[in-house]
Amino acid sequence: MSVPDWLRTVVAVAVYWTAIALGGSVLLADPTSPLVAVPVVGGGAIVAHAARTDRLVEIGYAVGTMWLAVLAVSVGTGVVDLVAAPEGEIAPLAGYPGAAALGTVGLFAVLVVAYAAFVRRSVRRSASDPG
Repeated sequence: MSVPDWLRTVVAVAVYWTAIALGGSVLLADPTSPLVAVPVVGGGAIVAHAARTDRLVEIGYAVGTMWLAVLAVSVGTGVVDLVAAPEGEIAPLAGYPGAAALGTVGLFAVLVVAYAAFVRRSVRRSASDPG
């Protein structure tokens, strides 16, 4: 039994959009913050573009890249917490409004740049493919 292409597209769009919304808002302490619109609305726009232009593979790679950035930020703040305040605990990064806003916008920027780079690479490969 094969799965129709439209169903694969719908599932891919839902998964990528959810991954962007969760990863992009991970630094926000308040889930009702207006900054949640950056990954949710922006992620929806990018995923919609990828679906319309048949670039779901590229957006998948970009989402993976964004999650690598989330991992790097998480490990980095853990190291800073361990080194900067070995006797006590510093507030989580999300506790600082400026850092949370910069991090949210920064993670979205990582997504946009990665998506553009993967699309550019894909276009170059298809242009140089003789077949």
